[in-house]
Amino acid sequence: MDRRDWLRQAGGLAAAAALWPAALAGARPGPHARAAPAPDPLLEAVCDAIIPDTDTPGARRAGVPAWLPLAMRHGLAGASLADRATLGHELDAAAGGSFLALPPARQRLACEQVDAAAFAPGARSAWPRIKTLVLMGYYSSEAGATRELQYQLVPGRFDPDLPVGPGQRAWSSDWMTRGF
Repeated sequence: MDRRDWLRQAGGLAAAAALWPAALAGARPGPHARAAPAPDPLLEAVCDAIIPDTDTPGARRAGVPAWLPLAMRHGLAGASLADRATLGHELDAAAGGSFLALPPARQRLACEQVDAAAFAPGARSAWPRIKTLVLMGYYSSEAGATRELQYQLVPGRFDPDLPVGPGQRAWSSDWMTRGF
């Protein structure tokens, strides 16, 4: 991975983290308040297939399906709302019928087939963009960032009581806001 790819992915992750509050807040009461959108069964099934529940909540329980349309509207990972419809057709073709009518175990198999085909050389599929968004959404959610992952602000040794002499300033570890 080169520096530009790393910066692009870090920027995408920062944007994903910034969009979470808007996705989870829903509409605020007011003259233009709207009801929260109905859950999308396709996105919920895809989230369950990509990151299922284990001893930690999976992508569905972390709220990723509600966040995905917002991320697609903002074009994160190059995705768009049209990718949702395209993915539905791809999954129906892999399932040999209605993807959503299958039991969860067969849905996972259909997702695995689409995944294998999508990453083949020269393939054109909505799957890589949707999968990227699911991963971004999950690992920037509270469940993904605090229960699935471990967090240590500064890896290595921690010295809680370091003397600061006259004329010295404290160190900042707020690296995320430097790009904004």
